[in-house]
Amino acid sequence: MTTANGTATGVEAVTKSGHRIVVRSRAVVSAGGSLQTPALLRRSGLNNPNIGKHLRLHPATAVWARYDEEVLPWTGPPQSRFSKEHRDLDGDGYGVIYETAPITAAFGSAFVPWYGAAAHAERMRQLRNTAPVVVILRDRDSGEVKVGKDGEPVAHYKLSKRDTEHLHRGIVGAAEIAEAAGAVEVYSPHYRPVDFEPGRRGSVAQFGTDARAEGYRPSRLGLAALHIMGTARMGGSADMSGTNPDGETWEIKNLVVADGSCFPTASGVNPMISIESIAYMNARRLAARLA
Repeated sequence: MTTANGTATGVEAVTKSGHRIVVRSRAVVSAGGSLQTPALLRRSGLNNPNIGKHLRLHPATAVWARYDEEVLPWTGPPQSRFSKEHRDLDGDGYGVIYETAPITAAFGSAFVPWYGAAAHAERMRQLRNTAPVVVILRDRDSGEVKVGKDGEPVAHYKLSKRDTEHLHRGIVGAAEIAEAAGAVEVYSPHYRPVDFEPGRRGSVAQFGTDARAEGYRPSRLGLAALHIMGTARMGGSADMSGTNPDGETWEIKNLVVADGSCFPTASGVNPMISIESIAYMNARRLAARLA
């Protein structure tokens, strides 16, 4: 990015083949998402300490349930189960929601614990009778995106103690849902066996005890970053945000962010429409200033 007198004036870049590209403009919009946008802003010389901070991920995982009857999880409505029973666990809006999703062998295997080739093959054969209860955590606490030596973003994120407790409640809640739905076997995404067979072996209570004992530290279970938010969040001052309420950076005028990095905190729901709305709002306000 190029600037003059504290205002964005364009973009300069070099392709992998060494070709130099120069674009001159009255404004620059960054829409690289919550990983690439903070790296781009840092590489462009911005120093606001909030850039890269406040990374939220909506950490997500799934508890698996096997049934006597066929489920065929790759067919039917793509998201036919939703519950917000545990959406607010402490009275401040943070907790978990439960969903389902269409599961193919390729997608589902990412969250199936690996106990060896034979065991995995058996799980895949059982897939037609299996369905996940997806657990999505609205993370209150955050991580950070830094810039590596190669200029690329490097994410640093670890579940806080409070968010870990919420995730654990979600794992147990998902097992309760599966048992109520008639599952004959329920197992967690932990890399060591955490499972039970309702009415035959174990119980939800023991399942919860075993899951807590196995823990939620790195490399303990399958966990995904479902929605990436924050790192250039909008706010009322440069002391607590990377951009102002119009998405414009505090340091460079007419440098506007229009992606999920603008989120002040985790949304707690799929952020797609919110990202579109923020981009539309920031674009309209930028156009009005330029006019």
